[in-house]
Amino acid sequence: MISSLIVLGGGTSGLISALMIKKSWPELKVTVIESSTIGIIGVGEGSTEHWGRFMSHIDLNVPDLIREAGATYKIGIKFNNWHGDQTSYWHSLGEDYTKRCPSTGLYYMLMGMIGDNRNQNESVYKFSRDSHHAEPLHLSTAQYHFDTFKLNTFLHKKAKERGIEFIDTDIVDVELDEQGYVSSLIDNNNQRYSSDFYIDCSGFKRIIGTKLGIKWISCQEELPMNSAMAFPTPGTDDIPSYTEATALTSGWMWRIPTQERYGNGYVFCDSFITEDQAQQELESIHGKVNIGRRIKFTPGYVNRSMVKNCAMIGLSSIFVEPLEASSIGTTIQQIFLLIPNLFHFSRGDGNRTSNMYNQYMEEINQNVIDFIQLHYFTQRSDSEFWRWCKSNIAMTEFNRNTLEYFKTNWPNHLFFNNQLALFSSINWIQVMWGLRLFDSSAIKSKIPSSLRPLIDSQEEEIDQYVSSVQTFSHRESIEILKTRYSEISYAL
Repeated sequence: MISSLIVLGGGTSGLISALMIKKSWPELKVTVIESSTIGIIGVGEGSTEHWGRFMSHIDLNVPDLIREAGATYKIGIKFNNWHGDQTSYWHSLGEDYTKRCPSTGLYYMLMGMIGDNRNQNESVYKFSRDSHHAEPLHLSTAQYHFDTFKLNTFLHKKAKERGIEFIDTDIVDVELDEQGYVSSLIDNNNQRYSSDFYIDCSGFKRIIGTKLGIKWISCQEELPMNSAMAFPTPGTDDIPSYTEATALTSGWMWRIPTQERYGNGYVFCDSFITEDQAQQELESIHGKVNIGRRIKFTPGYVNRSMVKNCAMIGLSSIFVEPLEASSIGTTIQQIFLLIPNLFHFSRGDGNRTSNMYNQYMEEINQNVIDFIQLHYFTQRSDSEFWRWCKSNIAMTEFNRNTLEYFKTNWPNHLFFNNQLALFSSINWIQVMWGLRLFDSSAIKSKIPSSLRPLIDSQEEEIDQYVSSVQTFSHRESIEILKTRYSEISYAL
């Protein structure tokens, strides 16, 4: 029986892990070991819709998140110039939009509306002044942008309120017993910290996982990015309710609005551009920028996400690139997978539990890689990098086996069986439409004639909805929520 658990790492993934586990197992002693000498990667973050499930699980309310974490609403991602022709497409529309599509015509409707350019303007992502200000934003999305540092402070506060213990020290070694289980973590003062189970949230260092012999599976052939540089820019009077992902010559640039500033970054492949050239390209767009952090990475994941009495979570487990905000979402899904299985763990049958956990995590990780790779199957060919992508990326097994079929049919849920995977047929449809990968005539020819009147009426309803949306100040809605809605909690 597990009575104690240590989380190594006090970043976003470590705090999410501790809070979720403590909520599910309140009698469990949960301790977070973190080091104040190690900074967090604070570049501005965005979440997927899984954040709403996290908030619901641990009973966080939206106004607290807005007030204390510098959060803003995110209703989608705007992909700019991924074809090199200055057009844009959208992904991850808010629930209020997609719920208007009855299931009968859902796939067709998403193809017909999301990604085409006839209604693409910023007002699509704002709400009418006649819609009670903050409430529609609150109820329409479970996604947010964060000031990473403020989010970290906020989650620390919530964790301490809920009885999670914190220890500030530098772990320098991991002690294993004769069976290969973790018996203690050792800090720089030779102090030992022992527990029944451990979660490694030490990021790219993978302090415990490395000791347990995990290996990093590189996906560099499937995913081209390996470098990033992050920088802030001043905020604006209004706050967009979407992330921007703008394709550049050798990668893409993110722009994430928080309440006080924008978090920005250029993700690129250093085989096609140097850091100096990347900064010059950024400055041709933004003027002088002050790079806050430079990151080198190899996209991939660990060969085993659970070994003996330790699970690797967050950056310790998988990192591909910031596209589609997969990091926080993956952490949340990992913990939802771990929670019901944690108390099945024992030294007698721990390997059986970990083997099943690793099988599920392999599917979750591969789903992220499949989906991120999909974004690079673009028509753009105006630079060496984009020409290379068109003919040299090694397709994942899933994309190789399904993409051509999807083009003349459409992705459906039968191809996406893992319920904890981040991305499903809805996500594939939106991005494939935006990338102009569908053969629309072939798909429409397969729709039964009896359904066409229903489809026509759905198209009309969506058109009316989009055209009725008026520009609304996101900053105004945030201020209203901060001052007038003190007791709202997220409702699924």
